[in-house]
Amino acid sequence: MKSAVLAAVVLAGVVAGAPARAQHAHAAHEHGVAELRVVAEGEALVVEFASPLDNLVGFEHAPRTPAERKAMADAEAALRNGVGLFQPSAAANCSLKDVALDSPWLQGKRHDHGHDHAHAHAEPASDGHAELVAGYRFECARPAALESLRIGLFDAFPRLRELRAERATARGQGAAVLKAGQAELPL
Repeated sequence: MKSAVLAAVVLAGVVAGAPARAQHAHAAHEHGVAELRVVAEGEALVVEFASPLDNLVGFEHAPRTPAERKAMADAEAALRNGVGLFQPSAAANCSLKDVALDSPWLQGKRHDHGHDHAHAHAEPASDGHAELVAGYRFECARPAALESLRIGLFDAFPRLRELRAERATARGQGAAVLKAGQAELPL
């Protein structure tokens, strides 16, 4: 139970912290590059993906045309399919429990953080660079068997060419850079 509470707090923090992280990320805004953070604690596996909207839809302004609105909606649908984007080691027997998205121009249903207090949401940066932050929480029946995370982001978003990943698991902490075509992050 403790790990489930921790994971819920971490997932809420993933999206709640988006505006501050977005402002910081804009200083080093790089098209084709996104960030991935993976934390495994007890039975919980929490994945955070943050990317400039250009990597996902090809633009970073408010959708203006039906085609742009459709591109945003399609990207959101792909991001809500957490099991299609992230597959933890099969032996760990993980199941997706929560998905949260935050972006200044969500087209689909708004996110629900599972808490009753208000907080700031992602706003477009004044320099025209907007990003999307997605959070995923998995529960793993056999967390000791969690050895890797298969990633489908490059297939889902062809404009994405590099993921800068940070991970904190029972095996330790580390960082990695995945390039397009690489689909597995060792945990």
